[in-house]
Amino acid sequence: MISVVLPCINELRHGYLPKIIANLQAQQGDKELIAVVSPSTDDTLAVLQAAPQIRVIEAAAKNRAQRLNVGIQASRGEVILLHHPATLLPPETALRQIDTTFQDPAVMWSGFRHQFDLSHWLLNYTSWYSSTVRPRWGQILYLDHCVAVRRSRLDDIGGVPDLDIFEDTVLSQRLRAYGPPKILPGTVITSARRYRDRGVYRQAIMNQTLKVMYHLQLDPQWLNRLYERKAQINVTYTDQETEVSNHPPRAPR
Repeated sequence: MISVVLPCINELRHGYLPKIIANLQAQQGDKELIAVVSPSTDDTLAVLQAAPQIRVIEAAAKNRAQRLNVGIQASRGEVILLHHPATLLPPETALRQIDTTFQDPAVMWSGFRHQFDLSHWLLNYTSWYSSTVRPRWGQILYLDHCVAVRRSRLDDIGGVPDLDIFEDTVLSQRLRAYGPPKILPGTVITSARRYRDRGVYRQAIMNQTLKVMYHLQLDPQWLNRLYERKAQINVTYTDQETEVSNHPPRAPR
């Protein structure tokens, strides 16, 4: 059985949640669908609770990593799909693709090919790079590839790293000790909402700047507050917490 863990907070404003629910319900194969919902100011919880087949867990989790870990602990599948909350799986066949791939005992983790729902040369390049170059040379997959992992490997590394941002990078760095990720044949579709809201080039520059800051070992919580600002998606900060200092702290050691 494949357990799908969907982390949610204030998802209705992005328009993807109803599509994700329908997509998951239509997936073929032996599946367990779990949605972990942090306190939200919209009807995210009610929409999920009304959805057949989906087990809903209310959690006080503060960030996406914590929500994923709550779902992992509650799940029963031998393979766990970490579902990005603004991404659609390949229709109907996604779980079958995962099941077929994990029949090979050498495969420890995997992810789908990536595409944005906005056609732009830079976004097309980004998806190509993240589907072909980064997994091969860096052995890193971001969560919007909908990463699937054997439960045993997640247990070995202690689950998803508890970080406000770049948790998927650290997760990949830990998983690659067991081998490179297997890229599945299907393609996921991810919302380009940040690029639409902020502009493609501005958002792309922000992304690359944050990567440099991360490698300089600046505090991930500070980086995520800088990343989200008023468009809080992964974490809900208080007004005081949202204020970003001009002096970034170092990451705790």
